[in-house]
Amino acid sequence: MSPYAWSTDDDEVALDAIIIGIASDEKAFTAAGIYYGPVTASIYWPDWITQGDMIKAALEGPYTVPEALARAETLRDLWAFNRIVIAIQDRGLWQREWGDLRETEGFD
Repeated sequence: MSPYAWSTDDDEVALDAIIIGIASDEKAFTAAGIYYGPVTASIYWPDWITQGDMIKAALEGPYTVPEALARAETLRDLWAFNRIVIAIQDRGLWQREWGDLRETEGFD
């Protein structure tokens, strides 16, 4: 499997991709002495035309990251999106067992 393109820029958008958004407030909660729990993920996609059908933009979640990755793979295959990309709050949230991220940041 190819490494995922990724970005921490909230304004960057991939119009040909299923996007997995990963975020956590763990640092703030931990600083307050509160256990936060696992990192969560959402899946979203832009309007997309495939085989003459219009797929409307939408958002799903929250999921665990492994659940989001599996769901995104299913949606990518179903709707023929070109790829899956990762919009991540902080690069440090990514865990190796989820797969690989590209060396450099950006969806291009």
